[in-house]
Amino acid sequence: MDSITILQTLIAVVPVRDVIYVAALCGVCAALMPWLPVPASAGSVYGRLYAVLNLLAQNFRNVANRAQPGAAPGKDGGGMAAIMLALGLGVAASLGACATIGGSTRIDTAELAADAGAIDFAAQAIEAIPGLSAHLSTDQVARVNNALTQIRTITAQVDAASGGAIDIETGKGWASSLAGEFQTILTIAGTVASALDPAVAGYIATAEQIIPLIEAAVGLAPASVSVAAAGDAPAVRAALYRGV
Repeated sequence: MDSITILQTLIAVVPVRDVIYVAALCGVCAALMPWLPVPASAGSVYGRLYAVLNLLAQNFRNVANRAQPGAAPGKDGGGMAAIMLALGLGVAASLGACATIGGSTRIDTAELAADAGAIDFAAQAIEAIPGLSAHLSTDQVARVNNALTQIRTITAQVDAASGGAIDIETGKGWASSLAGEFQTILTIAGTVASALDPAVAGYIATAEQIIPLIEAAVGLAPASVSVAAAGDAPAVRAALYRGV
């Protein structure tokens, strides 16, 4: 199998979401290739492994460490230890990259469940505000009720997964949906807040603070927001549970 065929095979079998692993592995291979002895024969086991590492290191065109097996006096047996070291470090770097770029592939549900519960409570509290529905159109009432249903459904799913870890994309989907549905309720209620008890506007303003916090819990918000969320979330949730 030639180098181009190997590269095409890798592209075909590696999912897009795992590209970060491949990128990290390629970077480690590029850093280690100059230190690996050139194989004496391209047909040896070491020679074939060396060729694969050379491919992963992207050693083409104008790089200095693109020597091919058999191009110069080399060794075949002793190079296996170096190859195994390179592969081991490459895998370790790949795993580490996943943890540092974009967060872990799985998240703890505790923070997400806490925010979801607060949103569910607040959504119902707003919907139950005396006189709210009388100031809303039929369409607005229907949108609020639909949003409430969606929030209850998603919150139940989050609760069912509480105490464990979920895929990061699942968490992002839940958080995004909860934030969107809750924002719908807040926006509609906000249009008539001035006609209701003055405390309603203050509660809506507080409720809006939970949206960036639940997004931060699953990595949808910027890192600066995520850091602040660690301290702000409990206070915001407590304020929502106090009600209007």
